[in-house]
Amino acid sequence: MTLNTYTVRVALAVALFAILPTFSSAQVSIFATNHIVQPDEEFTVDIKGVSFENILACQFSVSWDSTAFQFLGTANLNPAFLDYPLDHFGQPVMGKLGFSWLDFTLAGVTLADSAALFSLRFKTIREESGEYLLGFGGTPTAVEVADTAENVLNVEFHEGNIIIEGTSGLFTPEASEWVHAACAPNPFRQQAQVQLDFRRATFASIGVYAPDGRLLFEERGYFPIGPKALDLSKDIFSRKGVYLLKIQSEDFLITQKLVAL
Repeated sequence: MTLNTYTVRVALAVALFAILPTFSSAQVSIFATNHIVQPDEEFTVDIKGVSFENILACQFSVSWDSTAFQFLGTANLNPAFLDYPLDHFGQPVMGKLGFSWLDFTLAGVTLADSAALFSLRFKTIREESGEYLLGFGGTPTAVEVADTAENVLNVEFHEGNIIIEGTSGLFTPEASEWVHAACAPNPFRQQAQVQLDFRRATFASIGVYAPDGRLLFEERGYFPIGPKALDLSKDIFSRKGVYLLKIQSEDFLITQKLVAL
């Protein structure tokens, strides 16, 4: 009989966590990448980890809007997880998927910050523009992360932001003709840099907003064709959390999430 069932692996993980004696203030961060997609487009979302050090076991669930995105499967499982002899994933049900892994060698695994744990493949099935979250939770698989010191660790999740560039909505269809924006690293600890590439000269505003909507930083002016780098220091962000970057003119609107750790 081969050990390849989702039920068996969950039972083993539950048994392990039941015998771990302590909870730790140490924290692991898990986040999903942000994407701007078109109707009928296939794309891949990476699930990444930060402070993934000496981890013995890890399990959690991922969720998405199944009315907007068709789940096509998993990909890019981190090689560190390949020795696990069971199924890593359950069956997706109503936009939810469980992930589970256990190091049977008991040696523990350490990954570089922002290393991908695995990827999820989707296809956009909604035509209208909109903004959607790829989130995390404890259903169908409970959230548990433990290290080799037998500590159950706190986990901080950061949702991914998926914008459909469709017929109308938050991300205007003409935006990609005016400017391309990318932020790295994201999530970040000390400083993030926004890389802008203006395809057309324009007057625009670049703003960073707090979770409660307060404007924390703004640069307005005329931006010529070509690249522009914008450094955002930690001083702009009062605490850990998800902030909003907004680039706007009379012709376009772009929003992206910034995650401060």
